Order: sequence, then C-alpha cells, then structure tokens
Amino acid sequence: MDNSYLLIAAMARQCKQLIQERKITESRLPKALQPTHLEWMCEQIEQHSDDTPATKLHRWIGFVQCALLAHGILDLDGLKAMFNEAKRDHGEAAEDLEDLTDHLDPSNSFEFEIGGEG
Repeated sequence: MDNSYLLIAAMARQCKQLIQERKITESRLPKALQPTHLEWMCEQIEQHSDDTPATKLHRWIGFVQCALLAHGILDLDGLKAMFNEAKRDHGEAAEDLEDLTDHLDPSNSFEFEIGGEG
C-alpha cells in the first residue's frame, strides 16, 4: 500500500476522533451527514483503505470532510492542518499527493490534464 492510502486512512481516523470529541448530536442536516453515518464512513475508510480504489477513498474522505465543514467542526485551515499532520506522520506519498488537498485552495482552477497537457 502506498502512502496516499495511509494518509487517507489517517485523515479518516482524525475525522472520526473530531466527531466523537465534539459529541455532535443529530441535526437537521440530511441523514448522510449525521454523526453516526460519518463515523461509519470513517471506519470503512480505515478498514478497507488497502483494498479500495483510491478514487473511492478520495470521494469518501472528501464527503466526510465536507460534512465536518457543514457541522462547523472544521474550516479550510483546519482541513489543511489535518492533512499536514497526516502527511507529517506518514511521510510524503506519491507525486500526485497534491490531489488530496488541491480542493482546499480557493484559487485552484481544477483544470484536468489530459495526455500530459495542461
């Protein structure tokens, strides 16, 4: 397993810990954004990070992080700090590691590279 999978699993652990520490109660947000479902998602990411496609892991951790934003638990700076902590603990990952955090940069144009062209 390369480090990007370890980083996503580490971020899932951090998200789950934040949910439990903040003792989020049920809210008016949709069921998919409720704390019990988010904790379950974090557990699934942790348990299956070594046998799940990276694209699915990226979608799931992004969803959980967005839910933390919706609950007011984290802001963009908090999400960046979470990633930096996971990166520090698990070292640099693959060359495209930026793909895990480029969505946190409001100035990012989200342009796709096709066939090596910008």
